[in-house]
Amino acid sequence: MKNIKYMFLLAAVLMLAGCGVEQQNDAPEATPTEAVEVTVPPTATPTPEPTATPKPTATPKPTATPKPEIDWKEEMMKDSIVSTGNNARLKKVLEKARSGEQVNIAILGGSVTEGGGASQNSKGYAYLFAEAFKETYGNGDNINFVNAGLSGTPSCLGAIRFKKDVLDVLGTEPDLFIIEFAVNDWGETTNTRAYESLVHDVLSQENNAAVILLFASRSDFWNVQDNYIPVGKHYDLPMVSVANAIKEPMTVKKLDKKLFYTDDYHPANYGHRMMCDYLMNLLAVVDAEEAEEMNSLPETGKKGLEFKHVVMLESDVTYEGITINPGSFTAKDTEIQHFGLDRKPSFPKNWMRDVSAGNESFTMTLTCKNLMLNYKTANNQKFGEADIYVDGEYKMSLNCFSAGGWNNNNVILIIDEKEAAEHTVEIRMKEGQEDKSFTILCFGYTD
Repeated sequence: MKNIKYMFLLAAVLMLAGCGVEQQNDAPEATPTEAVEVTVPPTATPTPEPTATPKPTATPKPTATPKPEIDWKEEMMKDSIVSTGNNARLKKVLEKARSGEQVNIAILGGSVTEGGGASQNSKGYAYLFAEAFKETYGNGDNINFVNAGLSGTPSCLGAIRFKKDVLDVLGTEPDLFIIEFAVNDWGETTNTRAYESLVHDVLSQENNAAVILLFASRSDFWNVQDNYIPVGKHYDLPMVSVANAIKEPMTVKKLDKKLFYTDDYHPANYGHRMMCDYLMNLLAVVDAEEAEEMNSLPETGKKGLEFKHVVMLESDVTYEGITINPGSFTAKDTEIQHFGLDRKPSFPKNWMRDVSAGNESFTMTLTCKNLMLNYKTANNQKFGEADIYVDGEYKMSLNCFSAGGWNNNNVILIIDEKEAAEHTVEIRMKEGQEDKSFTILCFGYTD
């Protein structure tokens, strides 16, 4: 068995050897090998670099809820109201107007009330207010209105003019009385007493009239309202301030001063319209309020009531108990102030010194507590200076000539006593002024 295995092994070796020789002479074609599937190792996923742990975000502080933008014109209307006061009297006027009854309205003041600064007087706040009141509260033609504004009028002259220019023109007592002197009353001769006395006169009427205090303002926001607000508070009156209304919007340039004013004192058309709107806004606020009981009228004044019921004295009129000798003051001065709209002369019944009539003094004897003299100043060299005597004693000198005069009124207090007494007043030209004229426009007194 072993020999047979060796024989087969030897035969296999020989066969292999023969095959090897042939391969050296003719190399066989390469036998294609099967495609080997190569397993590629998976790409390593890059490990991210460690990042800093984010700090917790701070919770933002709550911010204030933004306020809605305020309408500055609406704020101006609110600021214009100093006080609505006790509303009983004013509500009574509004109810009377709505019912169709006649309502009598008067506004008394200076050049702003007259319409100064407007393109024409009828565009002044007083006339605009009368029309707006009629349209808003009136019923047909039941609103009777008088504008008693006169340029250069302080409250003391307003008290003198009240009967002639308000009561006589209306033909009755006012139901609504608006008083405006906050710009004209610098250095006013009675120190607010005539103003309060006039307010008290109207509040004392049997018809329970309503009074509104209106404070006009210069373009720099100046006026004397601080003198009059205590009076308004004393009587719990509605009050309107132009200065309060315009100060903020003008300061921050929302309201153009040149749009509101034509000069330092007088509103332009726009300013007059706004003054009317301030007054109408006051009425609307009062109208929406709950009605109040009418308050009682204080028996004593805040500043003083010495000038209640002032009586005006003028020429060509005879007064019981008063003796007047005009002396050489017998002429009539026609170069005087006129009212803006109807051009009516302000004080036509005056006493002017007639140079050709000699140098006799003007004398007057009357019983009074106080006496105010209203005289004219003009930029005219024909007018001169006169001396004033009371009961034979020199009181003061007054000059009708002024470089800045414009035939305007000037009021001076020449008698101021607590008790009524008989007095004699003398007015004569100053020595050396005998060739000059002097015009006494009128007097005002209380007894």
